[in-house]
Amino acid sequence: MKTLLDLGALGSRIAVVDGMIIQLVAQRLMLAEQVGAYKRAKGEDIFRAEVEDRRIAAIRQIAEELGLNPHFAETLLYLLIGESCKLQMVRLQEAARLPAEPQTEDEWYAKLKHNLLYLAERYSASYDAEYGKGCTATHAYLAYEEELLAREIGKLSDYSLLVDLGCATGRVALRWHGGFDRVIGYDISQHMQSQASRLVEERNLQERVSFERVDLEDGIPLPDESASFVVMSLGTGSDLRDIRRVIADTFRVLKTGGRFFFSFYNRDALVYRWEFLPWQAGLAAIINIHNDSLDVRLNADGHEERVSVFARAYTKGEAEALFAPCAVDLVTYPALSAVLPNEIFSAQGGARAALADADRRLTDTDMGAYIIVTGQKE
Repeated sequence: MKTLLDLGALGSRIAVVDGMIIQLVAQRLMLAEQVGAYKRAKGEDIFRAEVEDRRIAAIRQIAEELGLNPHFAETLLYLLIGESCKLQMVRLQEAARLPAEPQTEDEWYAKLKHNLLYLAERYSASYDAEYGKGCTATHAYLAYEEELLAREIGKLSDYSLLVDLGCATGRVALRWHGGFDRVIGYDISQHMQSQASRLVEERNLQERVSFERVDLEDGIPLPDESASFVVMSLGTGSDLRDIRRVIADTFRVLKTGGRFFFSFYNRDALVYRWEFLPWQAGLAAIINIHNDSLDVRLNADGHEERVSVFARAYTKGEAEALFAPCAVDLVTYPALSAVLPNEIFSAQGGARAALADADRRLTDTDMGAYIIVTGQKE
């Protein structure tokens, strides 16, 4: 009987070790995708002998300190490095079969803009239900953004017109329409605009709320000094290359005393200070700060597709300079929850509240994933 119990205990330990190995392999392969993208951006070699030697020596030392078999640890890491290099070579091979990328900056931007329209077409019907699903940090940001929007709207003395720039399916416009005489939303995607307009019809809001397809880089189609509040939420300020023109046009259409709310991706965010994270972070969107793009994965019919759209991150100083000489307030959010894996929030009941409190204490730093800029036209 004792032998059977010992065998049972041994089997349980083996199962645990197997589970850890499977998890490690999965994380390493996910990391290989990020490593490969970084190497391609930096023009580095796939195989780097000196880096491999350092990592194998380090894993041997860690194994010895933990009382594990160092030979097993070395072998496992060596296999993972080999599989990582193989995966990176596969990606390069796939890239070699693709048509040549646009050569000029304008051609590259046009391609990324086309990709944005393609994504909008694919996701417009499911955007509200699916965006950020299971991403704790994104949900935390949306809640914080709504809180700041309420604060900024409460400062207004005129509530004649709210303008939602890059409105997608109209989340912000439809949330705050009750406090304004009129609400207008603009988006470059006909599919997003159609989805937003359908929601307006369903709620019988046609007299007060409207959405239009507009490329904001061509200007905001409103008269001078006609808007009370202009908002560009959820990092959308980073999605336009010519954001300075959009901001200048915002000041044109705002009434004196009108307010603005812009959101950007933060280049100095804690989540970008590490080149790679060996787990899925809590954000639905993480930009590639090396080539000003947001890399989106799509899965269709069992095939994975990667689509890149333009997304430029800014530092707090750069974001503030975009609005000069107007005085602005800047905060960043979230910092810690954007870095940690989602599993922490599901496994620990109080973790979400504790991290939300910590992130709020860090809003005046430059560590948050998003920069929110608010101010008033004098």
